[in-house]
Amino acid sequence: AFLAPGKPVSLKLTTVTSYAASSDDADSVSRPITGQTIKIHVSNGKVFTLKEVSEGMYESAATELVIFGLTYTLDFEYKGLPVSAITSIPTRPTGFALSRNVIYRTQIDLSSGTTGGFRPPSGEDRSPIEATWNNPTSDYHFVAFINTETNPTPITILPAETTQSPFARRFNNEPTTASSSSIMPQTFQYFGKHYAVLYRLNADYAALYKSTGTTTQNISTPPTAITNGLGVFTGVNADTLI
Repeated sequence: AFLAPGKPVSLKLTTVTSYAASSDDADSVSRPITGQTIKIHVSNGKVFTLKEVSEGMYESAATELVIFGLTYTLDFEYKGLPVSAITSIPTRPTGFALSRNVIYRTQIDLSSGTTGGFRPPSGEDRSPIEATWNNPTSDYHFVAFINTETNPTPITILPAETTQSPFARRFNNEPTTASSSSIMPQTFQYFGKHYAVLYRLNADYAALYKSTGTTTQNISTPPTAITNGLGVFTGVNADTLI
């Protein structure tokens, strides 16, 4: 769960794949956990009871919104064990700016299936966009770009028979304690308008993000701030540009 000011609480609950499970073991596949009674205790005395809106997805009521300056405690029981976590909402980022708000890309047509020897269009602008913000206390931030078009036009046209998944309409950089980040124009996969969202994070989310390099040759338990659980229950705050 990522708790943000002005938004209901939304939480995804699943089992965890066991390292020791065989391919035919029930624990070898992550599954949604359904039918739970999940409560969020707020430091102002209120209690949000999350309703299951789909398998493994739980949400607070539309009127139960996260507020900056309060702490939120997750509390439920699963198989006889209490599962709990606590988080606070960081302050909103300030001073967010982009060095420019328009970039130009040339559409690349690979629909014929001939990709051998492909070269990017000559003369295309490759100078990065610089995102900057205020960060005197070296808090963690990352920048995400989200395409806002209803039916966006892809920059690269793939062959019709391709098995490649559709391009992501959202991408982000790694969490950083710096006050700036560079975004290359070639990272964008669609034409059209985008939101640029600067997130301020708690350290627990940054630690979880850094742990995603775990492989089968280097298995380790991911960092977590959840008692009797793994994952993330953390507060975020954001500022948005277009």
